[in-house]
Amino acid sequence: YGDGNFEYTQSVVTENRLQAFIGCVEKNYPANPFHNFSHAMDVAYALSNSFKQIESDRFFSEETQFWLLIAAIGHDLGHLGVNNSFLIESSHELAVMYNDRSPLENMHCSKLFQIISQPDANVFDGMSRDTYKEIRKGIIAAILHTDVTKHNEMVKELNLLYQMHSDAFEVAEQGELADEVLTNHGQMMANVLLHCADIGNPMKPWDLCHKYAYLCIDEFFAQGDSEKKLGIPVGMLNDRDKVNRPNSQIGFIEFMIAPYVEALVLIFPHLRGLALNLGSNLKNWVDTWVEEASPPEDMVEKVRTRMSRTVLRLQGAQPNAQEQ
Repeated sequence: YGDGNFEYTQSVVTENRLQAFIGCVEKNYPANPFHNFSHAMDVAYALSNSFKQIESDRFFSEETQFWLLIAAIGHDLGHLGVNNSFLIESSHELAVMYNDRSPLENMHCSKLFQIISQPDANVFDGMSRDTYKEIRKGIIAAILHTDVTKHNEMVKELNLLYQMHSDAFEVAEQGELADEVLTNHGQMMANVLLHCADIGNPMKPWDLCHKYAYLCIDEFFAQGDSEKKLGIPVGMLNDRDKVNRPNSQIGFIEFMIAPYVEALVLIFPHLRGLALNLGSNLKNWVDTWVEEASPPEDMVEKVRTRMSRTVLRLQGAQPNAQEQ
């Protein structure tokens, strides 16, 4: 949390209640290969670390940082180890309940607030009614934005925010003007930072990046097996008979993660290290793919050319950050 937020947390929730909350949360995370309690705590840690890097006190109140960390801990509660597409295609009860609209994320929110409704685990018990209503609204919005279908929309929003306020962000040291813009877009910042922590595996050191990617793919392949049995469409990354693990990560980084990180670093140049890690990991995935799959030389050349362009963009993300 950082010392300040630790003191704030102590002032609004007792240690026993916080421990009871964490215990209830842990019990409600299934033992999936990837979407489990460890992932939830990893996301909370990554979010807390980003708070320190971007000096989030500039635009987030301690209260906001607290509830966003609670959202991180509960953002995948009850995860079934399959994605929304599977739930919708199989007419799962969650898809029926939530009308095919982010069934998993809606369920995560619901389970989180069911836990919070328990008196001994209510980490917001000390808040006023009006404050709690705002916190609940913020948490729901942030968790719903972890749905991957919101991803491209957030990339566009980040780029637009930068373009609309380039005078505030195109400086070596962001000042009061940038702080004001970020404060006025507080919920958007909460959404994008939680989502960044959630999809942050490709931005971690290589050993963790590699380990978590394979755990996630294990979950995808298990879903693919179920899709085949049910006779429903098999997801693009879910067929263990067709998908090459390293190659799947190359495309994932190039077309999903890199554009998001590039846009995020325009707003938060102190997160440039994430962009550099991402570029390094992309190189490692290409090398691993070549070593394991022995693809044709012309294909290797095309992929390495694409990779080089992406890495150069990531290395050049928010050049002003070099002056900081």
